[in-house]
Amino acid sequence: MPQQRTASAMSARAARTWAAWLPIAILLGASEYLLLLLKRGAAENGVRAFDIYTSFYPVAVYAADAVRHGGRGLFWNAMQNCGQPFLGSGVTGVLYPPFLLFLFLDPDKALHGLLFFNIAVGAIGAYLLCRELGMGQLAALCGGLAFGFSNATADVITYTPVVSGPYAWMPAGILCCERILRAPTFGRGVALGVILTLALMPGHPQPLLFTYQLIALYVVFAALVRRVRIGATTLGSLLLGLALPPVLGAVHLLPALEVMRASVRNANLSVTEMAPAPGAYISWKGFQLSFLWRRELFNPVDLVPLMLASVAVCATRFWRHAIFFALIGVVSLDLAAGRDGYLFPLYTALPLGQLFRDPERYLWVTAFCVAMLTAIAVDALTAPASPPRWVTGLAAIVLPAAVLFGLTRWVPNVGAHRPEQVLLAVLFGGLLLAAVPRLRLLTGTVLIVALVLNLLVYRLVPFRHLVPSGFLLYTRAEVFEPLQARVTPQDRIYVLGKNGDFSLQQKTGSLFGLPSLFDYDSLTTRRFAAFYTMLRTGQHMTSLADLYYPLAGPLPATTRRRLLDLAAVRYLVADEAVDTTGALRGLPLARLDQVDDVRVYENRTALPRARWVPHVNVVPDPAALLWRLAWGSDDLIRVAFVETPPPSGFVGAPGDDPVPAVTFVRNDPEHVVLSVDAPRRGFVVLADQWFPGWRATVAGIPVPILRGDYAFRLVEVPAGPVTVEFRYVPDALRAGALISALTVLAITTLLVRSARRKRLKTGAEHG
Repeated sequence: MPQQRTASAMSARAARTWAAWLPIAILLGASEYLLLLLKRGAAENGVRAFDIYTSFYPVAVYAADAVRHGGRGLFWNAMQNCGQPFLGSGVTGVLYPPFLLFLFLDPDKALHGLLFFNIAVGAIGAYLLCRELGMGQLAALCGGLAFGFSNATADVITYTPVVSGPYAWMPAGILCCERILRAPTFGRGVALGVILTLALMPGHPQPLLFTYQLIALYVVFAALVRRVRIGATTLGSLLLGLALPPVLGAVHLLPALEVMRASVRNANLSVTEMAPAPGAYISWKGFQLSFLWRRELFNPVDLVPLMLASVAVCATRFWRHAIFFALIGVVSLDLAAGRDGYLFPLYTALPLGQLFRDPERYLWVTAFCVAMLTAIAVDALTAPASPPRWVTGLAAIVLPAAVLFGLTRWVPNVGAHRPEQVLLAVLFGGLLLAAVPRLRLLTGTVLIVALVLNLLVYRLVPFRHLVPSGFLLYTRAEVFEPLQARVTPQDRIYVLGKNGDFSLQQKTGSLFGLPSLFDYDSLTTRRFAAFYTMLRTGQHMTSLADLYYPLAGPLPATTRRRLLDLAAVRYLVADEAVDTTGALRGLPLARLDQVDDVRVYENRTALPRARWVPHVNVVPDPAALLWRLAWGSDDLIRVAFVETPPPSGFVGAPGDDPVPAVTFVRNDPEHVVLSVDAPRRGFVVLADQWFPGWRATVAGIPVPILRGDYAFRLVEVPAGPVTVEFRYVPDALRAGALISALTVLAITTLLVRSARRKRLKTGAEHG
């Protein structure tokens, strides 16, 4: 008998373990299925995941290659925008832990693994949040499905991991907050801080800001409506968790702030700049069209979750949570409409309210709220402690039917197609079962099936999709490999490709190790953005749209050839469909080669990247200086421009001396060594971006680096043979790494001491 009881107990324990892990397994399997669905879209009409393949994927390949080469180029990327910070830029995602996959796996497999991780984190986080609130497994699984596989998740996953990473941690952040409200401890405060730090590391702060806002509102609501007592311990744990990310993630945050201060995003945006496109905010009509075509982009409507969410009004155990998530969902929906919404003017008046673009991203918060309401509704239908079953059963039919009726009036094609008819039949079948108390398990199972049908099985192939292989980015190798032999350290290239052609894009140069004039980056320095805008348009930059939406193309007729030459652009690679090189003023470009539809040109008037000049002109006004560079008649071979006089007071003098060549002794991204035999005292200009952290020596003696020719570096040199050395020492990154390391050490020490005290206390109580 004892053996039988032991075997029975073990069997029961195994069954409970299996039941506990089954929802996690379902969510993991669904995560893989969604990724496969996103890849299937390559064979359908739609658009490729632009930001993944024009930004994140090339950045990940570059970073992994830099690590394999001993860190060469990890701090400074010489391949884009005439050089700019890399690891410290804040938008690379390199410090996000799953990025390690790129060091050990093929880039396509690593990308797959990273996206799978983000989907799974979001889905499992939502499931665990629902369980922490006290919902049953079936309801929690519905919440995990509704969040992890919503239109919002499909949107951010095909956007970029830099965005999907922070968004995935949103449910986990609220989960940690709820645990602190229930039983605050130091460890739980640390857990919240770690979760928020993980949400910080991918690089895009906007979803993290949403999470902070949600946590603040969640705590206020808990205190005012749920009557949760916010004592000193609770407040301390919450503040610890909210304050940890800036110090725990200082290795990311400090250099990112340094880059941001110098970037085009260093000030509040105008209402026009906040729009997703010039003059365009998403509208009610835009919502309607997105749902009409069942597109995942900025479409908050997932049919089954929305219909189920309406039943949350029947919740008795979680009615307060239902009110909270319903209110936040409505508010975020209004904010997503931008200036067409009611609350947007009030929101933009708040701190950080005008820091980010695309207010329609608030739909991601709406999607989270709908997922939580879905879980609350399913709990109301399946939990033992519910209102009278006839009341719930009636509401479970009437409310979703009312939502469905409203949707059919709004978008007539709802339920017109066979797949939707099937999932609606399954949904209402499950809702009918809710009236029978003994069928709670079956009710929950059928509702889960309805969600799986809606969000996965019958989901249309997403409009924005992944490509089968990143090899697509290298299909122009026969164009760029010969260029590798031509390009010297004195030269740059400029790529002119069609929009959406991943094989001929702005980051193609970095993929082949060729330094490029311009590259796709959201945090381009304001100086270089103004320089590049003047180069393209001949006018000063007045708005972010001038940089982000170059409607006239990369080389319009307004291009200022002088600035192209000044940036050392010797080679241009152009798709013949967008080849506008013939409109350039001055000496025609020399065509060197044509491979299929791609032409390669040489710009023989390009100045060398490093050059000696006998004198400098001081123009204190940066805007006037840039205008003179673009439109003036100065001989840029013999003169450079600065905004402040050199500390020595020496500015040189014009002359007809032969201009000596400056040669590269070393050309590493973070370490450049030049040699010049100057006929007289003068200056060396290096057409690489000026940025804090660069230090220079001339003949081994430290010298100041002036900002020369508006955006580049300039140092004074004596007459005769001399060596000029530039080194990049990212002080902000080093300080951030030190702060992060000390924070980890302090937290670990405190956690160990806390655990030791707890063990001693437990031992004393039992001893």
